[in-house]
Amino acid sequence: MEDLTGKQFGAYEIVAPLGEGGMGAVYKAYQPAMERFVAVKVLSRTLAESNEFTNRFQREAIMLAQLQHPHILPVFDYGQKDGYSYIVMPFLQNGTLAELLQARRRTLSEIHQIMTQIGGALGYAHARGMIHRDVKPSNVLIDEQGNCLLTDFGLARMIQASDRLTSAGAIMGTPSYMSPEQGKGDSTDGRSDLYSLGVIFYEMLTGQVPYQDPLPMMVVIKHIRDPLPSARELAPELTDAIERVVIKSLAKEPAERYQTAEDFVQAVKKAMQVNLPGRAVSKTMDSVYDRLMKGKSTPNDAASAKGKDDTSPSSDEQTFISPRPSKDIP
Repeated sequence: MEDLTGKQFGAYEIVAPLGEGGMGAVYKAYQPAMERFVAVKVLSRTLAESNEFTNRFQREAIMLAQLQHPHILPVFDYGQKDGYSYIVMPFLQNGTLAELLQARRRTLSEIHQIMTQIGGALGYAHARGMIHRDVKPSNVLIDEQGNCLLTDFGLARMIQASDRLTSAGAIMGTPSYMSPEQGKGDSTDGRSDLYSLGVIFYEMLTGQVPYQDPLPMMVVIKHIRDPLPSARELAPELTDAIERVVIKSLAKEPAERYQTAEDFVQAVKKAMQVNLPGRAVSKTMDSVYDRLMKGKSTPNDAASAKGKDDTSPSSDEQTFISPRPSKDIP
């Protein structure tokens, strides 16, 4: 993708690139009328070759702009310029949940708060018919108060509207966090997002995702086929109650999982038996997060404004997989 620095996208002056991935790039931009910097996510020009994508992009962008929740990153604006589709969001510089998890395992109090905030965002969106389809730590941004903001709602659905992808039978998502039904290319609903949240829950408790393999397709197949590795074997201090929540959240069949985000969050609270004083995650941040807050450079600084297309470990990279795995996998 060409460097768009110096270009004008509507009311936004592109200042500098923040990062790039297979489906587009994210730029820091300036909005003179509001005297503020923003993040502009520019999608690949090849996507706009599809009329279905263009139509769906407009519909989804309008829906995204209507999402108003304290733990969903708001959409300021959207548009199309010279064959590019773009979305405008707040410019944040405080890192992502992926970076927090790289630094150290979270305490139970922190985990409960993170689950409450992300779960609340998903519950709000699901009640309005919006499914995320790519819930993962690098799509959770951290604001200046240390709170979580879920980003990139609807982006997977927009991109999947591209004729180039749908004709190839591709599935889109991040293998380490992908639900079995998503990996098989079946229809999905909010319970698929809750499975992805369950993977994040597992990762925060144990320090690693449940299924790993050098080949992305093998990770997808493990989610579909393999038994869930015991969280308590990796973290013996966990209680039976917590492990039961983990097992239910990562059930292969959607009907066997928590049916709503509220049910999931309440189960986490009950299992952990915590009563939080309302502290933000930033109150217990580690040295890596401290460096981010002070503005010192780290390899992942750009991730704060883009959600994905970052330099996170391979478990949190977005991957397009084509063709779909066989639905006959046991």
